[in-house]
Amino acid sequence: MVDTPNVITSRIIDTQALRAIVADVGLDRLMDEMIAGLGRAYREFDESLISTVDRTGFTYDKPDLGAVEWAPAMVTGERAVVSTNGRHPSNPLQRNLPTTMRTTAVYDTTSGRLLTLTDGTFIGAIQSAATTALATAELATLDASTVGIIGAGAQAVAQLHAVSRVRPITKVLVFDADPAVAESFERRSPIDCEIEVVPAKKIDAKLVAVADILCTCTTVEPDSGPVFPDTMHLPWLHINAMGADGPGQTELPLSLLNRAIVVPDNGSQCGARGESQAIPTDPDGPELRELVRFGGSQFRDELTVFDSTGWALHDLIGVEMLEAHAERIGVGFEFEIQPTPRDPFDPYELLR
Repeated sequence: MVDTPNVITSRIIDTQALRAIVADVGLDRLMDEMIAGLGRAYREFDESLISTVDRTGFTYDKPDLGAVEWAPAMVTGERAVVSTNGRHPSNPLQRNLPTTMRTTAVYDTTSGRLLTLTDGTFIGAIQSAATTALATAELATLDASTVGIIGAGAQAVAQLHAVSRVRPITKVLVFDADPAVAESFERRSPIDCEIEVVPAKKIDAKLVAVADILCTCTTVEPDSGPVFPDTMHLPWLHINAMGADGPGQTELPLSLLNRAIVVPDNGSQCGARGESQAIPTDPDGPELRELVRFGGSQFRDELTVFDSTGWALHDLIGVEMLEAHAERIGVGFEFEIQPTPRDPFDPYELLR
């Protein structure tokens, strides 16, 4: 029997550590690094080495409409990553909290011990936006300069940031159901370059008609979509559909979806909770990982839709990036959160 405790510590990457990482790396470089990391992960994805499970969990309407869900990913023989995601559209107005709040945990698959615990809300926004950037880089016309945004909340900020890293954006038209949120979008945007931001008081034909790229980032309720009409648009319009994230939630008109090349990030998950659930047949387009691996430039003159519901692989790449920076600059802290008994058969030893 071992007579000394086997001390187990976990790395906590807290808010102070996140601030230090962004201060050291820079927000633009962090976004670029996330885009590049996801691109490599898509191109090199090997199902024999990495396993993912579609998101599952609980949805409810009491006391408010919401969900707590989780999606794991595992690198065989090394680690498993689990992000727990809380999504509550009433949060901003009722609790002054973000709609989406996430926590990410990393486990050693040899022993099961907790390796890392970190916030997933900030890096989750970066991940989702970086995935959009990958789709936009493949599908949007090369000289796309005008973006339309429907739903100007937290995710929209990261969306514009990411899209501006892969296309020469000069103008963005922004609509939100709350005019104050649309008006504050420019203040919240991290973009340093000269981009003209035009708040829109309504979703009129102009917002859709002039957009090279349209990002829908709403908190649409089940069976209440679409969030804009099927109206005139540029032949090469590319849409990043981000808000549909549960059964019955759709942002886009079905007639538009039926005309478009639809690219899901995760085919089975999008078919259950994304825009693709409204399509009676499988989407015409490839999954995003196939698009990144083989290229999608042949679609740039067509109407395209990126159907995004998130994929557990993104969490794996995001947390690994944070871990590397935290270790490099020495931020975060070690925390003894799991029992370290001398006798592994005695669960009550820590009480003695």
